[in-house]
Amino acid sequence: MDNSFTNQYGSWAIICGASDGLGLELARECASKGLNCALIARRAELLNSIADQLKREYGVETRACPMDLMSDDATAQIEAIANDLPVGLFIINAGGDTVSTRFLESEMTAWRKFMQRNIDLLTESLHNFGTRFRKQGHGGIMVMGSDLAFSGAGRVSLYSASKAYAMNLIESLWTEWQGSNVDISYMVIGSTKTPKMLGILEHYGIDPTAIDLIEPEDLAKWAIANIDQGPTCVYDVDPTSMDPMTSPNARRERILRNTQIIDFFYGDLKADEDLLKNLKSGRNWK
Repeated sequence: MDNSFTNQYGSWAIICGASDGLGLELARECASKGLNCALIARRAELLNSIADQLKREYGVETRACPMDLMSDDATAQIEAIANDLPVGLFIINAGGDTVSTRFLESEMTAWRKFMQRNIDLLTESLHNFGTRFRKQGHGGIMVMGSDLAFSGAGRVSLYSASKAYAMNLIESLWTEWQGSNVDISYMVIGSTKTPKMLGILEHYGIDPTAIDLIEPEDLAKWAIANIDQGPTCVYDVDPTSMDPMTSPNARRERILRNTQIIDFFYGDLKADEDLLKNLKSGRNWK
């Protein structure tokens, strides 16, 4: 067992969206490292079966916590679970496109439910767990995202917007939480070999081998190994790359530089030569 991992993220992990695919593999990876697991998803029977399986295979404690993350009280339910356990790791692996139409083809009632999970629950949970982990002096938050965070696209308007929102929020919090011993990361991934994706391909008569799908187990191992490499990690990108969009290093440099500029405008910093150069460039996205 990796004691450094359990010391930082133990003794319990809460995994949202843990009933199959990537979420299930994330739970397995956490359990394999000695973390007890509280599993959240809608399907109670399946969740109970997974909880029992993890307990048998890895000797950890588990809790099955069935709930609908799009319900109005989902955030309160998650908070209640955390209040009852010594939680050190919070993972959100939920946020798929449940509407799947062009923006004007669905009523706002459908979009509000979508935003309840992808925006409201995310934001409140980051505030709740950020406060909790900073107070206890350790912890980690990981949000599984999408490469659509980098660009909008037709038919996924609010989905891609919500992913960009999550990425920018997490990048900002990563800066604000420097020195707190609380890790926060947004994991950018592509098409994954999940039951949902395989079902879509089958519906359209597409052979899964024709598409370069990522194995959930590989993604889970990569994600858990890189929780502390935030704020934005992009799967299958060379860590030495300095591509302005996908490079973790380039994004970190830009975030820290932009934070200095903002701190200057709010009166927290005095301008030095480097800061003045950045102000003169006027291009904070580079």
